[in-house]
Amino acid sequence: KIREARVISLMADEGTYINRHQNLSICIRYCNQDTGEPTESFISLLKIKDKDAQTIFDTIVKELEAKHIDMTKIRFTGFDGASVFSEEFNGVSAKFRQIYSDSILFIHCRGHILQLCLLDACEHIPEVEECLSTLKSLINFINRSSIRLARFNDIQALLQCPQIKLIRPGDTRWLSYFRSISVILRCYEPLMITLEYISNERDEESPTAAGLLSILENQLTIFLLHSLEPIFEALSILSKSIQTKNADFSQLEHSMLGTLLRLEELKDINITEYQQIFEIVDKIKTSSNDDGRKRATRTTTRTNEVSLQQQFNDKIIKFIDKIISNLRARFESNVLQFLNCFRIFDLAEVTDEPEYGVQQINMIKNQYPNDFNDNLLSEWKVFRKYLFVQKQQQTSTSLSQRQQCINLVKNGMLKDMYPQLSLAAEIFLCAPISTATVERDFSTMNRILTDLRNRLTTEHLEQLMKISIEGPCDLDNNIKDLIINCWKSKKLRRISV
Repeated sequence: KIREARVISLMADEGTYINRHQNLSICIRYCNQDTGEPTESFISLLKIKDKDAQTIFDTIVKELEAKHIDMTKIRFTGFDGASVFSEEFNGVSAKFRQIYSDSILFIHCRGHILQLCLLDACEHIPEVEECLSTLKSLINFINRSSIRLARFNDIQALLQCPQIKLIRPGDTRWLSYFRSISVILRCYEPLMITLEYISNERDEESPTAAGLLSILENQLTIFLLHSLEPIFEALSILSKSIQTKNADFSQLEHSMLGTLLRLEELKDINITEYQQIFEIVDKIKTSSNDDGRKRATRTTTRTNEVSLQQQFNDKIIKFIDKIISNLRARFESNVLQFLNCFRIFDLAEVTDEPEYGVQQINMIKNQYPNDFNDNLLSEWKVFRKYLFVQKQQQTSTSLSQRQQCINLVKNGMLKDMYPQLSLAAEIFLCAPISTATVERDFSTMNRILTDLRNRLTTEHLEQLMKISIEGPCDLDNNIKDLIINCWKSKKLRRISV
């Protein structure tokens, strides 16, 4: 299927994992010519000696050529923001432009960009950064000891709460903060009781537990954690839309717009969510006072002097504004401006103006001069009339921009009538939004490699990964028997199967 595609995009990432080997994972994004749908496939897992740009570039080229994948078909490279990949002159993406074509565009993974937007916003609001740091410390404190974890689970059981696993957030794990905060808020009371119990034991961990308990009882901490949850939830939904395998930049634009509108809505203190948060804060505060757990600290004193409404204006609104400005600044790029040319396929924007889409078609032609000639504009002048007729009909079956491109790409009449427009649509659909597929491949590798099974050769590991990623979800008994018999026939086994 990859060899049948007219254009492809390359995605890759490197990492060192439990076996201490430096590995490089390679994926290809392409369009299935039968369906027109964009697809992302795992290609190889390779062991590399060095993590410099030249070594990675040479390794990728050697592997793809060995698999008879035409390197001249590459139109985009998708990597994370590490300098070894993205550096303008000596990065891996730059080497592909230098060797194969200066038309190859580099796309910085939108999942990584979203995480950077969040981390940068946190750094600008010290109280939010401190709150998230406390979150990490709390989860580490409970999870680091089997005794403390067992006590926490016992208290959940006594309170008839569901057994919830604490999730540690990570700066490199996309939007893991939302899941962590959500879990903490669902088991806030069991956590406070657990910390109080440990602090009363008077052992070496008691001061740590007492300090964490004091922070959790603090009105500002309670308010910040609850206020951050809907913000992180909106970003988490955007992150999930970015990570889908067949997503494109048209869908990303719609998801981005929805996220920005939701974030603007969360700046209004009068919405239902915040009224519920104020009630929860008062309830926890009252409960702490009734139980005699209230501690007079500098933090609590400072919070009492400033109303929660003032804290909302000073912390939450500024935090949201910083996220919004980061999203708008970091998600805009020259590549995105180029891909916006393909909005001419959106029926909502189609007009009957003679010059509609001409500028965008010329931009596409200029970006890829080896792919297109003057026929591209000629085809567009006819196809835009076809789009305008569709718009005038205003039927419920009117196709989206994405579906218009898919119909142009898949084998059929439209592809034969508009070969150059079809290729342009395929280029658009091939543009990778993120490197989520590569990240999932590494997650698959981590499921296969364990402390007790970490000496697999890279070749064997790659084969197991392909079975896990591309194999069937369930095996029937006939296939299982074939596998067992094949394994038995390789050599004499000492066990009975």
